[in-house]
Amino acid sequence: MWAFSLFLLFTPYAFAGEAPVLLLSEDIAIEEVVSQSASHASADIKGKGGSVTLKYSTLEPLSLFVMFKGRDGSFNTFDTLQTVLPEGSMQEATIDLTKSPAWQPVEQSYRLYFFSNSKTGAQFHDIEFNQASLITVFSTAIHHAMIMQPYSPASYHRLPGYSILGIPLTVVLGLGMILIVVFLILTRKKQMIIPVSIIIVLITQARFSIDVLRLSIDHSAEWLLHKTYSTAGSLPEIAQNLIGEKARSAYLCHTGTTYASKLLQYHAYPVIISDDKPDYIIIYKSTNWSIDGKELRCNEKQFSVNFIKKYNDGSALYQNNI
Repeated sequence: MWAFSLFLLFTPYAFAGEAPVLLLSEDIAIEEVVSQSASHASADIKGKGGSVTLKYSTLEPLSLFVMFKGRDGSFNTFDTLQTVLPEGSMQEATIDLTKSPAWQPVEQSYRLYFFSNSKTGAQFHDIEFNQASLITVFSTAIHHAMIMQPYSPASYHRLPGYSILGIPLTVVLGLGMILIVVFLILTRKKQMIIPVSIIIVLITQARFSIDVLRLSIDHSAEWLLHKTYSTAGSLPEIAQNLIGEKARSAYLCHTGTTYASKLLQYHAYPVIISDDKPDYIIIYKSTNWSIDGKELRCNEKQFSVNFIKKYNDGSALYQNNI
């Protein structure tokens, strides 16, 4: 872990500007960032502003994830921002917080996660929030309304829905419809209430349907062409093969969080994902494995195996010679 230093280094700024920010999506391989980093740190900050400026010094570029904390202290993965801070001494980078649909023009709490390929870490000298103008707030609300429906294979059966300035779109539309109804009543156009309400509902549903259709087309094409599925990669195909081989258990050799293990268990049921005398070994995005002939090593475990199949995302399936 790193210590966050607040003392100043008396050297000129090497960089000052706005860092390119992306809203976390299925295209960002957060698993790989976590598994390949040599060091990491986190910090909780609180403030009001449309952006935040970080002054820091680091020997290697920093991968930064900005998470928005809810009132209960929870985080929503789909609201997370990701960027890379350039290396150098006394750098200054501005992070646009309004890119996230969780941003609001009030004081908010954030958790910053830093990942680096350097074991020496980094030093942070100052953090400053920059206030957002009314024009920025208005344009941000429009931008949030245009953000595509977020999706992740980690939650196949649940879509988080849209948000505008941190407020669920359902609430925004509900309040908007109430105001429209009041306006129509005051202007003596009561006959328009039902048609207008139906039009608003149809437009909202059409927007959602278009986003879901776009996701379905992209994922279907990927599966048909490459047998991979979003950030799940070849795990669904591997699961099919395990079931086809009538496997009782399998060991997942993977560097990262439990995300991959849970996905594989979901697809491969009733196959048990375990390291206790597994029938098969799966190599999936692992940085700590090797094979010499039929001797396969993963972390501290060793197996005598037979090669079965290699997949399009680089994964491999081996049969364990128990």
